[in-house]
Amino acid sequence: MNLPAGDAALDPQDFDPEDPLTYNAATSVTVYDSLGDSHVMTYYFIKDNATGVDNEWYVATAIDDTLVDMTDSTGADTDPATAVNSVGGNTGNATTASKLIFSQGGDFSGMETPDGLPTLDFKMQTEALGAGILANGSDPTQQISIDFNLDVNSATPNEPTQFASAFEVTSLEQDGLPVGRLTGIDIGPDGLVRATFSNGTSEPIVRVALVRFSNEQGLTQESSTQWKESILSGEALAGEATTGTFGEINSSALEQANVNLTTELIDMIIAQRNFQANSRALEVNNSLNQTILNIR
Repeated sequence: MNLPAGDAALDPQDFDPEDPLTYNAATSVTVYDSLGDSHVMTYYFIKDNATGVDNEWYVATAIDDTLVDMTDSTGADTDPATAVNSVGGNTGNATTASKLIFSQGGDFSGMETPDGLPTLDFKMQTEALGAGILANGSDPTQQISIDFNLDVNSATPNEPTQFASAFEVTSLEQDGLPVGRLTGIDIGPDGLVRATFSNGTSEPIVRVALVRFSNEQGLTQESSTQWKESILSGEALAGEATTGTFGEINSSALEQANVNLTTELIDMIIAQRNFQANSRALEVNNSLNQTILNIR
């Protein structure tokens, strides 16, 4: 993200999210509450004129057009009246904010937050401390952290800058997700079963175990495809697929042993004989009919 160095500084206490003349730039991203419902989170950037230094910017945050107060990383609330950094005091929009500080070369050099850490932390609450902004029954104390990928010791990719160019957001990502419904199940060669959901995520839910016996020939046959442990086979030894002497799992496939080829071949020969016999009977019947017609 780049904040334009040539922008005029503004009085942060005149900040009003409904008046674009009271802030220099804004951008937004979709976030999700504890119930998976979506909300629009907006960042407002205000170039500070209070110190007479052109390299400091306030950052205020709103969710669904309602300003939210920052917290520290433990979730403790901050009061705009006593916070070190606050904006909107002259317009009835007092809210705590953070401050981005840049060097004279336009690189990030520091950040002021309630607990001094390089992240913005806040809850789903209004500037009236403790007042939830969501009416859908979700958790109003849900903690949201904004990471600008900041490092005061060295430059990091996509960290904010203040150069003589237009406001630009080069990367904006969030790790929240909407509600997802189960769309499929996949079993990997290692036996790991993954559930796939409509929101594009997949989660491992269970692993299929394999077993082996010291004497497989000693298993007792229960049916054409079922075998059970016996004294001769020894106890079953469980393990994970693709490890040790255990092979892979081939999902959505049938083993050749599931079909008794001898039985199926005999059934096919019997069916062929029945077909030939029926065909012969029809042929004889047709000949008799033809003979009767010739007699007439």
